Amino acid sequence: MKIIVHPLSEQSFNNDAYPFCLFVTQRCYQLDSSKKIRVRLIASLIIGILVLVCLVVWTGVSRLVMAISGASPVWVIVATSIIVPTYFLRALRWKVLLIPIKDKIRFGNAYWCIALGFMINTFIPIRLGEFARAYVLGEREKLGFASCFSSIVIERTLDLIGLLTLGLSALFILPTDLSSPSWVLDGFKAVGALICLILVIIGLGIKKEEFILKILHNTMSSTPLLNKYNDKILTFLKSFISGLKGLSYSPKLFLTSIFLTSILWLAQCLAIYLTFKAFDQKVSITVIILGSVTIQLTHILPAAPGYLGSYEAFWTLIFSALKVAQTDLLLAMGVVSHLASTTATLVLGSIGTAWLGLSLQRILRLKKED
Repeated sequence: MKIIVHPLSEQSFNNDAYPFCLFVTQRCYQLDSSKKIRVRLIASLIIGILVLVCLVVWTGVSRLVMAISGASPVWVIVATSIIVPTYFLRALRWKVLLIPIKDKIRFGNAYWCIALGFMINTFIPIRLGEFARAYVLGEREKLGFASCFSSIVIERTLDLIGLLTLGLSALFILPTDLSSPSWVLDGFKAVGALICLILVIIGLGIKKEEFILKILHNTMSSTPLLNKYNDKILTFLKSFISGLKGLSYSPKLFLTSIFLTSILWLAQCLAIYLTFKAFDQKVSITVIILGSVTIQLTHILPAAPGYLGSYEAFWTLIFSALKVAQTDLLLAMGVVSHLASTTATLVLGSIGTAWLGLSLQRILRLKKED
């Protein structure tokens, strides 16, 4: 089995690192060839639909429709448009993280690769979009897949750090007449532990690069089955570690990345605040931040394609626990927010696919070879 990705250049198949990353990718993401993956996606979609149907029936179709019809289209559009500057911030941060590898990267390439990746992630919730955007940017900027992908690992780690910081800050200044559910703090603790683990692994990879490469080389050299892949694997791993160095390249770049991450997630919180405004609901900004952060962290969990059902369920559950509004109104806001953000993601992703000169079908297509 072999994954066929839209070839931006024939050189990609001659790159030492690429065959190895292709091998890893095909083993992890055999979408069309793996019955288990197909069954899981279909099952998760059915569960998502059932969850959404149950929420709608429990709330009442007429009440839900009435609540949605009362929303201000202007504020919904304004809230949805926040996705454009958030991609802008993500693209700037990605450029900063890649400075240790290449000083000047075209902003348009970074921006539209991010749009492409998020579109794929939305409809195929196993993070295939991260592989796709790493590969496409690596080809267009001559960076290589491994370096781009490892920079995305740093990017996601910064996202977790930013979300956890905002969430804890909101938790400690929550209005005295409100109390957060215990599971929120437990979730923050779990995310904190995950961040620490990732940072330790990244730190070891950067500080002990030569030692790790030497151990791996000796191990593979003494193993006949792995010896023929020795150079390819080491080249891939070295390129991967070089992408991790964006976090420790210089204090200035690190602080710039943290600043961009903070502004990015505050903008995401603003989008949810504007959604509440569209429904004429006055809610403390602290509550908005805490709810927004918790919702974003639920995206780590397995979900149906498009986060169908899970998005609305978590939105309603989280803001109900924070005693923001009635359930029917919260579900209506969740449905509108989800529909608007998904539409914006699809539109920007489609524009990005065209701008990059790609075919989404060819990016995702798998081809069987004897």
